[in-house]
Amino acid sequence: MELPADPAPLASWTFHGHLRQYQAAVLQRVTAGPGDALHIVAPPGSGKTLLGLLLSVRAGGRAVVLVPNTVIRTQWAQAATELAGDPTAVSEDPACLAEVTVLTYQALSVLDTTDPLSELARSDWVAELVAGGRDETAAASWLSTLAEQNPTAYRSGIGRRSRGVRRRLSRIDPSALAQALHPNARALAQAIVDHGVTTIVLDECHHLLDHWALVVSHLAGLIRACGREPLLIGLTATLPSPDDAAEYENYTGLLGEVDYEVPTPAVVREGNLAPYRDFGWIVAPTPDEVAFLAEQDRRLAELVEHELADPEGLAWLTGVLQPPSSAAGPIDPMQQLGAAFAEDLALADAASRMLRRLAPQHPLVPLLPTEDATRPPSTDEALRLLARHALDRVLPDPGLAERWAATRRTLADFGQTLSDGGLRRARSPFDSILAQSEAKDDAVADILRLELGQSCGERVRAVVVTDFTQHGNRRGGDPSTAGALRCFDRVIADADLVALRPVLVTGQHLRINHADAEVLLPLLERETGQVATTT
Repeated sequence: MELPADPAPLASWTFHGHLRQYQAAVLQRVTAGPGDALHIVAPPGSGKTLLGLLLSVRAGGRAVVLVPNTVIRTQWAQAATELAGDPTAVSEDPACLAEVTVLTYQALSVLDTTDPLSELARSDWVAELVAGGRDETAAASWLSTLAEQNPTAYRSGIGRRSRGVRRRLSRIDPSALAQALHPNARALAQAIVDHGVTTIVLDECHHLLDHWALVVSHLAGLIRACGREPLLIGLTATLPSPDDAAEYENYTGLLGEVDYEVPTPAVVREGNLAPYRDFGWIVAPTPDEVAFLAEQDRRLAELVEHELADPEGLAWLTGVLQPPSSAAGPIDPMQQLGAAFAEDLALADAASRMLRRLAPQHPLVPLLPTEDATRPPSTDEALRLLARHALDRVLPDPGLAERWAATRRTLADFGQTLSDGGLRRARSPFDSILAQSEAKDDAVADILRLELGQSCGERVRAVVVTDFTQHGNRRGGDPSTAGALRCFDRVIADADLVALRPVLVTGQHLRINHADAEVLLPLLERETGQVATTT
C-alpha cells in the first residue's frame, strides 16, 4: 500500500493567538509520541478543542477527530480551519478525507443489522429467566413452549434482545466486532488507514463505552497492521462512572489513566468559567402528595391479590406447590411440596404465603411450613408471583394478548415493568411524585426570597432551569401543570418576587407578568424587531 507523500502535513499549521496559562501548562507537561495514549480532563469552557488540535499539530501526522454529534463536529472543523489557514485541509466528509478529518463516532460504529445474533439473544433470555428464579432447564423449556405456542411473542423477544447484544458486542466476543460492523463502516475505517492517518483525537471521550471503545480500538489496530503506531488523544470534562465494570474496562483499556487534569480554579481565575458553589435544598412532598402515595400502595396490594385470588389464580398457586411428578402410583402431596421448595425455594415460599392468605381453608394449607406462618407475603414476593403467573398462563396463550397487555399497563402505573423476561422495577409513582412535587416550586420561591433578603439583594439576577415545560406524566397528583409553566405561575404569585419582573422563555412560550407589560414589552419589541401581542 502506498502512503501519502507528506508524513507530517500538520507541522506547518500555526496558532497566532495567546494560550491561557493552563493550556500552556498542558502543552509543556504532556509529552506523547507514536503509540502513546493521552488522557486529558478539563472543565467545560477550558478550550479542549484548541488543546486537541495543538497536540495533533505537534505530532504532525494526519489526524481524524471523532466527536459525539454534528454540532461539535462543525465547531472542531472551524477551529481546525483557523489553524490550517486553508479550508481544503479540513473535512467533515467521510468520502473526502483531508489533513484533519472530523467525523462523528456513529460514522465509524454503525453495525450490520443483518448479522444474526439470535442464539446469543436466546442465551440472554435464558439468563434473565434464571435471574428471575427459574433453573436453566426450566427456563429453556419455557422458551421452547413459548416459541411453539406464541411464535409472534417469541420472535419479538429474540429481536429485542438481539439489538441489545449488538450494543454490547465487546462483552460477548470482541473478535466479532469487525465482522459485525456495517460494510460502509468497515470501508471508512480502511480508508482512514489508507489515507495515512496517525493521530486519533477522541472528543468527549467519556462516550467511549460499550462498543464505541472497541470500534476505536479496531481502527487503531488497522493502523498498527500497516506498520504505523497511532497516537490517541482523549479529551473530556467528565470521567465515566466505573459502576459498569465491563464498559469502564473498555474505556481505561483504550486511554489508560488520566495524564493531566486542568483544575477548575485555574479556568475560573482566567475568567473562562464563572465561580460557583453547589448547594442542596431538601423539600418534603405536600400532604396531598403523601396521601396519593399511600393510596397507590393500597391499590397495588389490591391488584396483586385480585389477580391471584380467582379460581384460575388459586389453581396456578396450587400448581406451583404441587409440581407434576413422573413417579407412577399415588402422588404424595408432601413429597410434591418438598420438590417445589427444592426446585425454587423463593417462589414456593411466596406461593405458600399467598395461598395461606387468600384461601386459608385450602387442603394444602395444613401441609405448608408453619415457621413464621403469620407473616403475609411481602410486596416483592407478591409481585414475583404475579409476574410468574402472567408468564406461565397469560403470555403463552395468543388469545390472552389483551390481558397480557392490560397487566403490563397496570403494573407500569405502579412502577413495575413486566416483559417476557420477567418483572423489573421501573420509575414508580413515588419517583414521579417526587420529581413533580409542588414543594419544589415552593422551594424556588423560598430560595429567591432568601437571596433578595441578603445585603446585595438589589443585584439579584436568577435563572430557574426545569426539565420540562409541562410534564407529560398524567398519572396521579396534579396532571397538567408540573414543569416550567407551573413554576412561573408560582413565582409571579409571590408578592416578594414580582419585583424581579420574571420572564418565562421556552421553545414555545414567552411569558411575562401582566403588571410588567408596560416595561418589558417595549424592550422585547426593540430587541426582536417584532410587534408584541398580549394574550
